[in-house]
Amino acid sequence: MTGGGHNEAKFKAAILSLSTSPNWDDAKAEWTLYFVYNDPSDRACECEHSPIHQICVIENQKNKQKTEVGNVCVRRFLRLLSNRIFSVIRRLQNDIQKSLNPASLDLFYERGVISFSEKQDYLVYWRKRTTLSDHQKVQKLDINARVLDYVTVETAALIAKAKAHGLKI
Repeated sequence: MTGGGHNEAKFKAAILSLSTSPNWDDAKAEWTLYFVYNDPSDRACECEHSPIHQICVIENQKNKQKTEVGNVCVRRFLRLLSNRIFSVIRRLQNDIQKSLNPASLDLFYERGVISFSEKQDYLVYWRKRTTLSDHQKVQKLDINARVLDYVTVETAALIAKAKAHGLKI
């Protein structure tokens, strides 16, 4: 698979087919970001753009359907904040002492990686660099390590699932 632009009509048709509403504006409001991961294989998005490596798993909140699409289409057509999640994961992979951002904290709380109280604590100190208490430093590193472990395990599982099901690889 090579090249190919982002075909908005094909993307919308694919998303509409998985949505409860036949109207695009209503249908796109049904979708939320479920998870993001990097896949080194040459995948294709629902828009038929290929290759894509930044994969977004999106979930329909009304019917619980899930699909995997490219990061560009998620941002461009659904207006979801996937870039913030990709960038924080990349920062943590390079330096575990970096901070998660509020969007990533919400996502990892929803996935059950962190508790509500951990999310609330982290929101107090996520922008601090030098004034963290010893407890905050330990908690931050623990949460960051759990997030990275979750991302590693979930990414491997999703790539294996995609390969097993022949999902646009």
